[in-house]
Amino acid sequence: MSTQLDDRYGRSPKNANPLRRRILLGSIAALTLGAIIVWLLWTDVLGLKPSVVFRDTGHSLISDAQVSVSFDLTVTEGREAACAIQALNPDFAVVGWKIFVYPASTERIRQITETVTTSEFATTGLVYSCWLT
Repeated sequence: MSTQLDDRYGRSPKNANPLRRRILLGSIAALTLGAIIVWLLWTDVLGLKPSVVFRDTGHSLISDAQVSVSFDLTVTEGREAACAIQALNPDFAVVGWKIFVYPASTERIRQITETVTTSEFATTGLVYSCWLT
C-alpha cells in the first residue's frame, strides 16, 4: 500500500535521503547566520566603530552679542571631535556660528558649555552638528 502511495505522490528514495536534507538545511542555516553577521557589522549595532553623539541641554542669553550653549558630547574614548554651534534670531536666521575642537579624552561623555558671539540679538543657541576629526 505504501508503495502505491509513494508512486502516486512522487516520493522516491532520492527525495527521502536524510543526508541530502541535512546538507540543504545546514547550507540554509550557514547562509542565514552569515547574513546576520554581515548585517550586524554593516549597521554597527554592536558599537564597534568610533562615533560621536551630542544632545543639547540648554542655552542662556549672556548679552545682545553673546549666547552660551550647553550640551552633552559622547565621543569614543581616544578620539578627537569637533562641533559647530550656532545662534539663531527670532526669525530662525543664523546670527552666530563657531566651530570648536575637543581633544581626545578618556572620558566618553562630557558636559560642555561654549559661548558664541552674535552679529545681532539671538533668541536661542544650539549645536548644529558634531563629527570625528
